[in-house]
Amino acid sequence: MYEIDFLPIEETGSTGSKSGDAIAMRFDDNLGRQRVVVIDGGYKNTGDRLVTHIRDYYATTHVDLVISTHPDGDHIRGLTGVLEELTVGELMIHRPHDHHPKFADYSNIEVIDALIGQAEERGVTVTEPVTGLTRFGGILRILGPTADYYEELLAEDLDGERAAAVSKLSEFSLMHKAMDLLSRALDYLPTETLGEGGYTSPRNRTSVVTLLAVDGDRVMFTGDAGIESLERAMDEYDAVVGDPAVAALTLLQAPHHGSRRNLSPTILDRILGKPGEPFGTGFGTAIVSSAAADPKHPSPKVTNALQRRGMSVFATEGRILCYPGRPGWTSATELPPLVEDDD
Repeated sequence: MYEIDFLPIEETGSTGSKSGDAIAMRFDDNLGRQRVVVIDGGYKNTGDRLVTHIRDYYATTHVDLVISTHPDGDHIRGLTGVLEELTVGELMIHRPHDHHPKFADYSNIEVIDALIGQAEERGVTVTEPVTGLTRFGGILRILGPTADYYEELLAEDLDGERAAAVSKLSEFSLMHKAMDLLSRALDYLPTETLGEGGYTSPRNRTSVVTLLAVDGDRVMFTGDAGIESLERAMDEYDAVVGDPAVAALTLLQAPHHGSRRNLSPTILDRILGKPGEPFGTGFGTAIVSSAAADPKHPSPKVTNALQRRGMSVFATEGRILCYPGRPGWTSATELPPLVEDDD
């Protein structure tokens, strides 16, 4: 038995509505004991909702493992509330201090330091998430990044190459027009226009990629990982799990709230199979953590690309999504094919 909950992030500020990640899950380990894991906590006020959700639906005040995929505010800030209100066994988080002399310039370093300090004060084990780490008898596995790749990306970020990329992303954001997803619905899947050259920041590429293998299912959580990060994670998947054509994913979290800059046809073909030739049964599920009023996420190019490869796609858009389901809850509506022209 397992349940995975994707909580909605609907943070509104001066720059508009923002998406984020806050994921809670429970599952039975190999000895039948309930385990609770949190991956990211959204913004600060999301932490309270995470705590309430775990108490109400998991009937516990203990979290075995918290994973901070990377230190962007829409992923890390809510974890403070989790550590304050619940008992936590282990926190997995990268420590920039140990990997680069200019760590003090790293964005949100004060949040990282405070979270680690908070954990250590409470006797929580603090571990850096690196490729190959496993927990709960192998049920949970870290697919990436490796320690070397993390250091490479941290150096790229702190040595100033990130500024130009962020400037380009901001320019794109200003030109993007907000539009309700369902107003773009089609009754067919259009020809694929998702490109191969997607770029996301080195900070996003440090995101922890996690695999949950439970009850014969395989679930991949991606944070804001980029194409190169996912390629490396799939190298680990191939080595320890097997060819995804045989050991197919059951559920994939679309990286970076469904951004077109974090996926490409080639990496999707590797993870899910080619359009019309999906791996496994061809009835997998993809989840997008996106705010209802976020004008950028998800990209129709991404949601359509996932559907072409046999995935049913769902977006949080203001709702908690529970997979594979919960008694008394109603079925969510999957996204239809969407117009891609102005994406």
